Amino acid sequence: MYNGEGELLYKVWEIAAERLKKRLHTETYAQWFQNIIPVKLDDDKIVLGVSDDFFADWLEDNYGDFLAESLAEVDGLNYGYSFETGHRQEIKNSVESAAKSKPKKADKPAPSATVPNGCLSRHNFDNFVVGEENRYAYTAAKTASENPGVYNPLYIYGGTGIGKTHLLQAVAHQVLSKNSRARIKYTTCEEFLNHYVDSLRTKSHSEFRSAVRDVDLLLVDDVHLLANKTQLQEEFFNTFNSLYNQNKQIILTSDKQPCEIEGLEARLVSRFESGVTTEISPPGFETRLAILKMMQEDHLVKLEDEILLFLASNISSSVRRLKGALLRLVAFASAMSESKITLERAEMLLHKLLEEENASKIISIDSIQRAVAEHFDIRLNDIMSPKRPKNIAEPRMVAMYLCRRMTHFSFPEIGSAFEKNHATVMNAMKKVPELCKKNESLRRSVSLLERQLQG
Repeated sequence: MYNGEGELLYKVWEIAAERLKKRLHTETYAQWFQNIIPVKLDDDKIVLGVSDDFFADWLEDNYGDFLAESLAEVDGLNYGYSFETGHRQEIKNSVESAAKSKPKKADKPAPSATVPNGCLSRHNFDNFVVGEENRYAYTAAKTASENPGVYNPLYIYGGTGIGKTHLLQAVAHQVLSKNSRARIKYTTCEEFLNHYVDSLRTKSHSEFRSAVRDVDLLLVDDVHLLANKTQLQEEFFNTFNSLYNQNKQIILTSDKQPCEIEGLEARLVSRFESGVTTEISPPGFETRLAILKMMQEDHLVKLEDEILLFLASNISSSVRRLKGALLRLVAFASAMSESKITLERAEMLLHKLLEEENASKIISIDSIQRAVAEHFDIRLNDIMSPKRPKNIAEPRMVAMYLCRRMTHFSFPEIGSAFEKNHATVMNAMKKVPELCKKNESLRRSVSLLERQLQG
């Protein structure tokens, strides 16, 4: 037996850690478990300190079984575990210590004007607005830029115009700022295809391979375009393996999860899913408003808060469209020397864009109910029934949640459509986000349904 809770805490984690070391690859253990901090024992549960929710979710989703097994039969007890976030400083210090133990390269700081080929200078981490919808992706990209190879590959997916390319290019800038000699290749999948075809035509295939394989960091936008291109997939597969085996950082973006890309070979799906996969969702109101306010800093013409609130409230499909609307108003004000853009003027100037935005938002309660029923493989009647088993109650809450988020209907109107009262809908709005935080599979289902319904 062990004396003292503190001694027991560290002994339990020491035993678990030794078991994990024996079962996992050395690099895997170093990346995911070495920096975990044992915080306290809560009865028969050990609380483990990690940096953030992203780290905790990834461990739970990918190594939960390993953790549970490592904590079984320790001094006759089967310990459970939970994560506590906010232990950023301890992890940071240990990472820094590890970095100090490695020989440093004598690299000069990169000139401020240096921009990785194909990247825009404005796409950096400093002007990327972080909200709940993109926080995990931002954290993972920042970590990959500061500790290449830790999350490898890093796969970021989400809809058009919501920040994937911005993050990808921000990584390039960050890596280059730390090491001016870093060999970085940024390309879109379409450019990758064009260069590959040209290399076959001009018999310069060795030069093409060198350009994409003799690098420290490979960044590829829109890898879903690999679908149904057999020869290109073969080339990409070999390129991926070459870099991965050298522990070179690979970051990919797509509009879909790897498993959702039809026409993508299983071996590539497996490779893409072997690292960290994280999603960027369309920004919420608060994030959209923050983006607009940050953009205003770059313009002499400043719009009233009333106009910014109007834009943030009415343009939600993409950051790209939101920025375009702001630029149109600023350009008009500059050209016409108007000191103030009124709400009426903004509505007139953005009339067509707002019509398109509203048209894209016309989603019915019935279409949401049917999509949810199909996704969870239950009958439509079950969603409306009073049945309460988990496999029906959870999808029903998801359907209510999506109805409230994606339509203009009120709580009572949505409740009526489900033959429930408004309090049930309000409860769903509270419960679904909580469930998504605990259940990565459910979070992905909700995200997938949102994208499908948005078309």
